[in-house]
Amino acid sequence: MINETTLRVRYSETDQMGVVYYANYLVWMEVGRTNLIRECGITYKELESKGYILPVVYVVGKYLKPSYYDDEIVVQSALMETTLSKIRIGYKIYRTSENGRELVFVGLTDLVFMDAKSGKVVKMPEFFREAVKISETEEYKSFVEDVEKTLKV
Repeated sequence: MINETTLRVRYSETDQMGVVYYANYLVWMEVGRTNLIRECGITYKELESKGYILPVVYVVGKYLKPSYYDDEIVVQSALMETTLSKIRIGYKIYRTSENGRELVFVGLTDLVFMDAKSGKVVKMPEFFREAVKISETEEYKSFVEDVEKTLKV
């Protein structure tokens, strides 16, 4: 599954030249990730109420083109990989215009499941594993290939 989240660049997300400040792409990745997990039927609030936290332990991104104040932004997020205790999510961020979508950023994050009380890494809970299935559509395969190729991972 590839989740799509649409945002609009706010003035506070830009620098003096009206260009999106680089750290905001990480915030947009978080928005996309939260919506992806929600689309699978789970919320971060639910994870935390069951005693789990899911911190980011690795992040990488490549800026391809700038985004500007008032641009419409589309964040695509997809689960790329799971292990016993880790998930990897890929992101493609587009700027939309009258000519269509223009890819401006590609990134990925690794997150690990931890026990909220002990802070120790734990296995992915079964309810989460059952909810988040990796898609095998051609669109999904192309998404993963694009992220891996762009980031050289």
